Amino acid sequence: MKKFVKIFALIVAVALMAALFVSCGVKSDLKQIEESGKLVMLTNAAFPPFEYLGADGAIEGVDVDIAQAIADELGVELEVVNMDFNGIVNALAAGKGNIAVAGMTILPDRLESVDFSIEYITSAQYMIVPVDCNDILTSADLQGKIVGVQEGTTGDLYASGEWDGDFGVAQVLRFNNAIEASTALANGKCDLVIVDEMPAKSIVEQNEGVLKLVDEPLTLEDYAIAMRKNSDIAAVVNAKLQEMIDNGTIEELILKHTSK
Repeated sequence: MKKFVKIFALIVAVALMAALFVSCGVKSDLKQIEESGKLVMLTNAAFPPFEYLGADGAIEGVDVDIAQAIADELGVELEVVNMDFNGIVNALAAGKGNIAVAGMTILPDRLESVDFSIEYITSAQYMIVPVDCNDILTSADLQGKIVGVQEGTTGDLYASGEWDGDFGVAQVLRFNNAIEASTALANGKCDLVIVDEMPAKSIVEQNEGVLKLVDEPLTLEDYAIAMRKNSDIAAVVNAKLQEMIDNGTIEELILKHTSK
């Protein structure tokens, strides 16, 4: 019995030491941000008005301004890292950034790797078609069509039949961003593009006389900020978002960047 007790005690001691090692070996986000003096935001800068390249090549947008407000709250600089949208969640989970702000919808598979803030913007998926197209009006018209999407987005899931069922799409063409997808559409490489509401409106405005927006939305969804699992930055992020929602700042930012 004494031997068993000693062995059990040893197992417990080893487990506690391992837990202590892990907790000490992984710095909290707040500690890491404090030591580095910067908040690292991961995004994909081809999603206007939320993130895009300004005239001087700097990354601008609604999400950038939101992240800047969070950085100001923490008293640190903001560093914005531009990358492919499809790799953002994995990069964040691997510790390559503190937050991901990229017009991102909360999805079950993403929740397996990261946590999300409160939702701060409501959006929807829309179809963009050539200006002379009159036979694509609803989701039922997707059957047999070649659809362009930004890889890894809700539009990708919708066209692939993973969001609201299979609509019989003939082919899904995946691009790094919505701008590339719309360029392919303008060049006749696909029949339509599915993309979030405000980027869709921006793209159509920039392609006046070439592309148009189909009136009917395909989905309703909300954007949130992604963070590492159990990140201690969540309270700061949520508090700042709620403040910006309540005082109308986010609506002002949307108007500001939509009018550019």
